[in-house]
Amino acid sequence: MAEIKQGILGPINGKVGTVVGVTWRGVNYIRAKPRKSHKKPTEKQLLQWDKMSLVSTFASKFKDFVNAHCPVVHNGEKWITGKEQMISRLMKQGVKLINGLQHITVESALLSIGNLAPAVIKKINRLKTGKFKVQWDNGLINALTLDTDSLTMMVYNEKLNEFIAIPNVGKRIDKYAHFSLPDKWVEGKIYFWSMWKAEDGSVHSTSCFHGIIELENVEEKTGNGELKAGNGEMEVEKGEEGSENGNQLPSEVIPIEQARDISLKNFLKEVDKGTEVETTSPITPPFKENKVVDQVHTMEQNPPIDSDKSSTEDKTLLSSVDASDKEKKLKKWTPPGYIRTVNKQIIKQPKDSKPTVQSDQANEGVFDGVRSILEVPNISDN
Repeated sequence: MAEIKQGILGPINGKVGTVVGVTWRGVNYIRAKPRKSHKKPTEKQLLQWDKMSLVSTFASKFKDFVNAHCPVVHNGEKWITGKEQMISRLMKQGVKLINGLQHITVESALLSIGNLAPAVIKKINRLKTGKFKVQWDNGLINALTLDTDSLTMMVYNEKLNEFIAIPNVGKRIDKYAHFSLPDKWVEGKIYFWSMWKAEDGSVHSTSCFHGIIELENVEEKTGNGELKAGNGEMEVEKGEEGSENGNQLPSEVIPIEQARDISLKNFLKEVDKGTEVETTSPITPPFKENKVVDQVHTMEQNPPIDSDKSSTEDKTLLSSVDASDKEKKLKKWTPPGYIRTVNKQIIKQPKDSKPTVQSDQANEGVFDGVRSILEVPNISDN
């Protein structure tokens, strides 16, 4: 049964036979009653469903902050909230396919939109106290910027999948300030944004993404020489400038591209070390099912007469095995800054499958309810 709230010409909310009345974004619609389709989804449909699930799940963590700091946009007859704008933006330019799975590119997340000029963040460091020190330059000014503008730091913990906004970190005139993360944030990859807001809250800046840091538990020395874990709640010692060098650690928030380069180099070093151990170990040779390795073992057991030539061929075969090993491991490596917050996997649909023919051609292709993307096999990179 449907309800007519504003008379016979008013909008319909509910179901009347095969007609459904709905209200979406303040606009009233009448549509045909959907029904289930027995057609299997295409790969493009699976990718789109997974993409939407990934983006909406990620954006939900930022919903309250984004809705409060991104003005509602009127698009034709529809009003689009900050979260919906964020989802739309990420769907268009914030998703990348890594190892057959779609990931959010975290630097594409825009958390606020405003007219106030931001200060240029020069450096964000973690101190021995567990606190973070942020420094900025007030080179960007306009008629709206005031010395009383306050800094808000926005931080996302990838491991815990949590987001927090830390308001009133410091005033624009200060040029540096300190802030702390929650006590339970002792490890994981942490991502940083900043936003500036007028003292009366009337205007704010567009958010800026600054980079990533790998959080580790920092220890500090107490007065009696004992070690104590830093929880980020300690007060900064008096004489900040004099004690800064003593408290500074080589722990700095770095740009995401630089973090990816460093991570890739470290990963390749680990792969090389693992390959060296495997190739020199007579007990557990790498890739036992690999025919090339079997051929190498055969040559080692029955060496040919020309030992120099054999040695050269052995090295060539081993290097090809090492290259193959590195390539396979590299395909499983996910660079930092690519986030997947859903556990679903897209599965590839068999190419020889044929859709079930429906008797009702008028409603063909209309879906009712949610179809799991786990019903069908894995999509790989093309």
